[in-house]
Amino acid sequence: MWNLVYLLWACAGAAFPFLSRSGAFGYGRVSEFLFALSFTWVAIVGMAVMGFFVMDALSLAARLADALAGTTLGRFFAPRRCVPVTLALIVLAVSWSFFEAWNVRRVDLTLVTSKLPEGVDRLRVVHLTDIHLGGVYTTGRLARVMDIVRSAEPDILAMTGDLVDANMTGWEAEARMIAAHGAKYGAFAVPGNHEYYLGIEQALAFTKSAGLTVLRGEIAEADVGTGAGTGKIAVVGLDDPARFGRGILEPETLPEGLALPGDRFVLLLKHRPQVIEGTAGRFDLQLSGHTHGGQIWPFIHVVSRLNKSVQHLSFHGEKGESAVYVSNGAGFWGPPLRFLTPPEVTVIDLVRGKL
Repeated sequence: MWNLVYLLWACAGAAFPFLSRSGAFGYGRVSEFLFALSFTWVAIVGMAVMGFFVMDALSLAARLADALAGTTLGRFFAPRRCVPVTLALIVLAVSWSFFEAWNVRRVDLTLVTSKLPEGVDRLRVVHLTDIHLGGVYTTGRLARVMDIVRSAEPDILAMTGDLVDANMTGWEAEARMIAAHGAKYGAFAVPGNHEYYLGIEQALAFTKSAGLTVLRGEIAEADVGTGAGTGKIAVVGLDDPARFGRGILEPETLPEGLALPGDRFVLLLKHRPQVIEGTAGRFDLQLSGHTHGGQIWPFIHVVSRLNKSVQHLSFHGEKGESAVYVSNGAGFWGPPLRFLTPPEVTVIDLVRGKL
């Protein structure tokens, strides 16, 4: 009898996240909260399974060592000792995951380039991605993120998708909070796949009301100089393949007719981290997100392999002319948990110099 109850409970727990996101319970904040709560349960169960898997593997290895080498390791990995320790470690890991998810860090990077406009020796780009605003992503958390953005005194703010992940009706205060970003030369955004899942039009309306210029296969010029040093860089924004209903791992291409400028610094904003074939060497810095760094370790190794990306500054092209940075993102999707993949706001200083 109890086995049937446990089975039904497990099936309900696994199905509920998808039912809540499908609209079975509406699309309001209550539904988003239930979605996060149910996915949190699934994540905790998954972490527990991994924990006990490691415990069983260590226990088996100890027993084999006892049998083959005459050691006494098995007594240290007896169930009466292992189970309480494993449970305690699982509780600590889950607790840390909650803490890490709510504490955004600032990551500072420097990129040396010879392509800044004349008279501009340093340009600061602040990169935001994968906030997934909605549900349990609170106003207080967004305020913390925007405090980091403003304190960095950005010249350019770049948002590379998945800003929203809910129906954004009634989120005017949050839009005003983002609009106070303080970027000196402009704030630019591209859609991610989640902007399409709950309605691209309402997502874009919120993004624009938050003071962000949306680029969908377009090029904008940011005037980053003054006086005798006046000059421009090109900000290129690509739409997400979700626009066409394409799979998440299908290769992307540049929109027909879009040419990357070759006479100035090119900042390429693209939600998914793959470098489009044939573009390496034709842009100077690509900023992307999408992977969340796996969100819960060790999934970073899975998403990095699937997306053919790394979570740090990497270089592409025959001479390493193009730099790519994939951010962990400033939010989370599903459970409000992050384990060993801390959320971030990335501050990138472009500095004039020879490569």
